[in-house]
Amino acid sequence: MKEPISAGETSAPGSEPVSAACLPWLRLAGAFLAGVPFFLTLPYTVYSWRFSPMDRLNWIFHVIFLLVAACGFPAVKDSVVRSKLDFFALPAVAASAVVYAVGVLKQIYLIRILGGVAFWWTGIWFSCGWAAAWVLLPAFGALALGSTSTTFLLCNRFLITPTVAFVCKLGGAVLCAAFCAVLILTEFVMKREVFWFLLAAGAILTGTVVSRGGVASAAPFRPDFSAAPEGIQVREMALSESSRRFYEGSEVHQYNLSDGFFDYSALMVRCGSDIHKIHPASHCLRSSGAEILSESVVMLSLPDGRELPVTEIHSRVRGLPVLTFVWYTGPRETTGSFFTFRRKWSPSEDWRSYQFAVSSAGGDDAARKVLLEVLSKF
Repeated sequence: MKEPISAGETSAPGSEPVSAACLPWLRLAGAFLAGVPFFLTLPYTVYSWRFSPMDRLNWIFHVIFLLVAACGFPAVKDSVVRSKLDFFALPAVAASAVVYAVGVLKQIYLIRILGGVAFWWTGIWFSCGWAAAWVLLPAFGALALGSTSTTFLLCNRFLITPTVAFVCKLGGAVLCAAFCAVLILTEFVMKREVFWFLLAAGAILTGTVVSRGGVASAAPFRPDFSAAPEGIQVREMALSESSRRFYEGSEVHQYNLSDGFFDYSALMVRCGSDIHKIHPASHCLRSSGAEILSESVVMLSLPDGRELPVTEIHSRVRGLPVLTFVWYTGPRETTGSFFTFRRKWSPSEDWRSYQFAVSSAGGDDAARKVLLEVLSKF
């Protein structure tokens, strides 16, 4: 890296030389301690590596992070010697702390992990200077790619298989490593003010898109599948051992319904106090070998006029097309969005997850119609 700035030279903001009394190693220790919030998420991360098929290989991104960070460490030590505490980083530190706190309060580990990654990186910025933070940015990008649920989100958003999603993430991590090499070799450092502006603009744009994509809700809809309405035969099914493990800690009932023409499968999960045992329906279907063809949140109308927001999943199970409705009902509302449910869920409230499915071999419109007709009888 560059030699220390000599007398009379003008240094970049946040890179002014300081006296030896500043104890660079003490500041490096402070930068390491900024990672404590992230370290606190590691037990859950390791748990997901063991038990979640979609997260099982995410440890690779932690290894890439360590390798890339090691390559950038000499530049970090150089930045510590040449700079002082960068108070320009404090707004970013505060913002990442808020993200982490939201993840803790809402018990959403993905947000908590990303907040921990951001807090660690911004802590390095504050303690070691902008040059150190900039050269380590690609390493922390690779670390963020290893967060739990990122593979599922890619599958959900782009309707790709977990294997393709993982390969895409791995490609992103390789690009991060290559970018770090370029930064080290060229010693290019983006101005921190430009980066902060781009980051703030990106956050505002993301917030605007998310707020415009709000999901409608409706009145609570809690059909009692154990009480068979006229013309419907209901039989409760025994849960498999894998289903009991999948929904451990929650009350689960599985039913087979028939109206003499079609057979339907229904699942009701009364969510327990551990929200991490409740997974998106498509995750469950993929884990059981189903191929997800499409997935979207829509507002439907039952024949009696009631509104029902659902996640409508078109899948192929053992070669047969299946249409599945999924919705989440709390004490005050029903939503078809798993992510809306996760935001509003509280362990003190009675939230239930429902799945209702039928073969769509006769066409999607016909399957949708019969599902709504049967649901209107409950």
